[in-house]
Amino acid sequence: MSDTTQTVPADPIVAQTQHSSSEESFESVLNRQLKAKPKIERTDIKSLENLPDIATPSPAGMEEVTTQEADDFLKQMDGGSTITPDEPKETKKESSSEKSAFDLSDVDLNSDAPVAEDKPKKKSKEDNIAELRKKAEAAELELKTRDEKLAEYQSKLESMESELERTAFEKSPKFKEKYQAPYSAAIDAAVQFAQEYADDPSIAEKALSLKGKERLEFIDENFVSGAAAAQFLNIINNADEKRSSLEGALENYKATHEQIVQDEQKSQIKIVEQVNKQFDRMASVLAERSDFFRTTGDADTDKAVAARIEAARNIIHGNASQNDMIAAPFFAVLAKEAVEKVSKLEAELAKYKSRAAADVAAQPRISRGSSEIESVTPEGKPKSALASIKASLKSL
Repeated sequence: MSDTTQTVPADPIVAQTQHSSSEESFESVLNRQLKAKPKIERTDIKSLENLPDIATPSPAGMEEVTTQEADDFLKQMDGGSTITPDEPKETKKESSSEKSAFDLSDVDLNSDAPVAEDKPKKKSKEDNIAELRKKAEAAELELKTRDEKLAEYQSKLESMESELERTAFEKSPKFKEKYQAPYSAAIDAAVQFAQEYADDPSIAEKALSLKGKERLEFIDENFVSGAAAAQFLNIINNADEKRSSLEGALENYKATHEQIVQDEQKSQIKIVEQVNKQFDRMASVLAERSDFFRTTGDADTDKAVAARIEAARNIIHGNASQNDMIAAPFFAVLAKEAVEKVSKLEAELAKYKSRAAADVAAQPRISRGSSEIESVTPEGKPKSALASIKASLKSL
């Protein structure tokens, strides 16, 4: 709905600054225009409600009056140029840059549109070089830090590995057997001797903590008998020697471990040599007593004997299969009993053979006539058992 109270400008006042030769002066023209009443037609308000919102034209007889500044009016009065109504005055528009930076009236908080971000300015070559230099310095510092941490972790790892090796060495059976057990046995012997002869087991610990002359004087003071003191001194010196050996082994555990390994290898070599020597001796003894291990010169027999000896050697050195090595003791026991039974059977068989030979030699020879033989044994037919018995009875 249009605003019916809109102000309608009046007719423009044309100022005459030049002095003309006409009879009518400026004052008279001004008074006449002021006294003249404009003819204003009556406006139908109801019809205006149905009109679109457009600028309402001035009523007939009403001229638009333009506003003038005081300076322009004075210039016009002094004879300056006249501003006509057709020349609109330029209005100063408010630029977007003159708006206040805190004017947030145009911000739509319910909008989903992304907020416009300022585009980054293009960096210069010097800025890029400086940025790359900073990144290189940061990377170098990070690499140095990593190297330091790696060296620290490596040192910790070596320390842990060394501690684990030392612990494993202390718990190894060889260390306990060669170093710890002798020292413990020497200490126990010293404590037992002190308990028996001085009735004070703490003397052993005290004597072991002393050295040289102080140890001799302490033992002489606690043992009245010179023989007992000398014997106790030997026991303490032995314990001290075992303790020094134990401490040296723990201090240089790597060298001690290598020495133990070398000693074990040497011992293993001696054991293998001794086993081979004993095996060869047993093979020669069995070759004399059994045909299974005796060579006869026959190729097949000697090959079978060599295979038996090699199988026995693999079993005794642990090179045979697991089943063969486990079953070997059972077969050994079984073979021993079987050999004994075979020996008994062979002895019985020899007795029977000897008795049979003696019986054959003592039995008389029976002579028969040709006629009897022909009658008893007909040609082409075997003699039955009953016939044989009857023939034997008749010959008696």
